[in-house]
Amino acid sequence: MPSESPANGLHTADGRRPRVAVVDANPANAMVTSLLVEQFGCSALKVPTGEAALALLRREDNVDLVLIDLAIPDMDGIVAALLMRAMGRRGAMPILPLASSRDEVIAPRSRAAGFSGAVLKPYSPRELYAAMEQALSRAPVAARYDA
Repeated sequence: MPSESPANGLHTADGRRPRVAVVDANPANAMVTSLLVEQFGCSALKVPTGEAALALLRREDNVDLVLIDLAIPDMDGIVAALLMRAMGRRGAMPILPLASSRDEVIAPRSRAAGFSGAVLKPYSPRELYAAMEQALSRAPVAARYDA
């Protein structure tokens, strides 16, 4: 893996094991992504829809990163990200889109969502790890817990 071995895994800026929301309506994709997230030393919180992701973020104060498929069925993934950004303390939380094409992530709407990078499908474990590592390293610690 890029700078750390999987044995060491990913950590938040304050040294904790990251909690990662995996938002994907496709059960197979969600399972594979969640397994990779867990292999990287993180806790995976699977949710199938944008609404479920928003509910999770309302309930859980310590989600450190969101991986979101842009093609979730109940709402546009970009709209879901914008709603997450509007949740006050969630404004600086890293959100990585899982996108089918580069065009999806360079579009003006995607830029407005403030994504912390992007992961293009199909992706390798190395690509996912690198994107997650970069996003977590840039996440301000205080932003995750401010009310």
